[in-house]
Amino acid sequence: MKLSQLRQFVTLCEVRSFHRAADRLNISQPPLSLSIRKLEQELGTPLFERHPRGIVPTAAALEALTHARDALAALDRFAEVARAVAAGARGKLRVGFVGSVTYRLIPAILPRFRGQHPRIELSLRESTSGEIVRALEQGALDIGLVRTPLLEEADVDLEPLCTERFIVLVPLDHQLSRQRHVELAELKDEPQIVFDRERVPTLFMQTMTACQAAGFLPRMVEEVANIHTMIALVESGLGLALAPEVVRHAAAGRVHWLELTADDRPVSLNLALATRRNEQRKAITIFADYARDAASAI
Repeated sequence: MKLSQLRQFVTLCEVRSFHRAADRLNISQPPLSLSIRKLEQELGTPLFERHPRGIVPTAAALEALTHARDALAALDRFAEVARAVAAGARGKLRVGFVGSVTYRLIPAILPRFRGQHPRIELSLRESTSGEIVRALEQGALDIGLVRTPLLEEADVDLEPLCTERFIVLVPLDHQLSRQRHVELAELKDEPQIVFDRERVPTLFMQTMTACQAAGFLPRMVEEVANIHTMIALVESGLGLALAPEVVRHAAAGRVHWLELTADDRPVSLNLALATRRNEQRKAITIFADYARDAASAI
């Protein structure tokens, strides 16, 4: 059975005339009659009674008509969905992101994206840069917001989004709380709370690299997996911490933050957009555009 035969059958049931059905289907009458004959032969039953003044659907045709219409409607929905997904108008998008982007970048992206593309379902996953990249390689995520440089080679495309600064978090009663900036070398004797080397390896290594470039190894008193724990431990007086500048909003009122420099230059962090190699899916490119716009405003 061909799709064209199904459409012809429904049209004939509606207009009860081969001539009018041929006009509606934009074909000539003989091929239409032949097509319906072949359909009847395939099904092993007549579908229409032929009369001089027209045709009448048989009982078998009337019983099957609803199912034929449902099948055509389902096919139309299939085509509509496929075209909409291809155009980026609907579908599901799985987004991975590092925790620090929840303070500014994610809130800048999501309201606009959801407002303009309500039929694209977003699935959001907070994770580490390494885990996001592995999930992209395995097909478990579609796009990621990650810290770079990555510590391992990955089969993904990386597009730089923005650069932000490291800042220093100190307790409110710390001697540095009266300052607005500090040279990294001045922190060599201070106890530090650092990001967990296993769970947040990129930020851990960037902290270590920056400190070593300033001529010292940090006195690590604790490793933490998220910024909220880091802020709480700094607030308790356990030590100070190097963190992405964006977290100052979460730290406000609880700890003091200082601008960090090394040889009078900012200590920088990089954020990138990660996708699978040669990714062409429209919804992904749309989300990437929103991410670029949001990052350019940071």
